[in-house]
Amino acid sequence: MLHYTEKNRSNLCHVITDFHSVSEKRVARFDIWGVLVSALLIASLVEVVRLLISH
Repeated sequence: MLHYTEKNRSNLCHVITDFHSVSEKRVARFDIWGVLVSALLIASLVEVVRLLISH
């Protein structure tokens, strides 16, 4: 098993997890909320379509 070191991290991992300013942290937080809200909206839309088709 490989042990975690800073050298093992990919460039993408650095981009996603390393925040250098407060504004970058804020944008990441809004991105997470945006993904969650979008997922909930899509799930509810799929449920509505499913109910409409079943009637």
